[in-house]
Amino acid sequence: MQYLREIPPAYLAILAKGVASVIALVLMRALNGAVGRLLQRRFHDSSRMHTLRMVLRNGILFVGSALILFIWIGFGNFAVFFGILGAGIAFASQEVIGSVAGYLNIVTGNLYHIGDRVRIGDVVGDVMDVTLLRTTLMEIGEWVKADQYTGRIVSVANRTVFAAPVFNYTQHFRFLWDEITIPITYDSNWRLADELMLEHGREYSSALLAEAEAELRPMKEHYSLGETVVEPTLYVVMTDNWIEMTLRYVVEARKRRVVKAELHRELLEHFEAEEQITVASATFEIVGFPPLRGEPGTVAPMERS
Repeated sequence: MQYLREIPPAYLAILAKGVASVIALVLMRALNGAVGRLLQRRFHDSSRMHTLRMVLRNGILFVGSALILFIWIGFGNFAVFFGILGAGIAFASQEVIGSVAGYLNIVTGNLYHIGDRVRIGDVVGDVMDVTLLRTTLMEIGEWVKADQYTGRIVSVANRTVFAAPVFNYTQHFRFLWDEITIPITYDSNWRLADELMLEHGREYSSALLAEAEAELRPMKEHYSLGETVVEPTLYVVMTDNWIEMTLRYVVEARKRRVVKAELHRELLEHFEAEEQITVASATFEIVGFPPLRGEPGTVAPMERS
């Protein structure tokens, strides 16, 4: 105690504030851990659990930072400090303010949650985390065809949601409509090709139709949607070179490439076994050459100097 009396009061005040700040940090960490454990027990949906945990984590971080700031500057200077800080941030950090506003828009506007597959501007991927300033995605596409991971982690500023459209692949309806187009020659039996493609589409989607219809029903009640069919359909288009057979079907958003590859493989095997069906390709037939210099159909002799 004698040593404490010899320490100047200013140093004791700084020491007390430091201890209080450490206690506040420990409480923040403990509260964050307790919230995480509570959410794991209460929620079985990992996507909703991670989203709610993200919101609470950022809220605890904000409150804890304000508490530590209050400890160091006191109540009297707290409002003045925030006023000056706000003016400085507004002048020098407009993008930061835009990202924080974008975060509020993401949360309150229900744009996407952790686990959703989204496209923000030119970036497509699965949402891994959402902080006050940035959204972190596991990228899909780019040099990898279709919807598979590239392995790159992409951070997108939250302010992007104000300037670019946000596409959500899985939030309200976890299915997509996809299409397979196969051209066949005009001398093929297009009716048989029609039957084979529809048969394969029905075999694949039969287990999904009930779920897709159930998820689509509340969307129709909440939004103004036109007539929507989840059953596979086939469209036939005549072109100058061949007949295009297009199969439209529903597929889970994360299985689009796998299902398309499987359907293509099965359809090609059946078409190869059918003598009445020939898959078309772009070919060119040379019917003649234009005449060169000299007589028609002859080549002009080369002049010698």
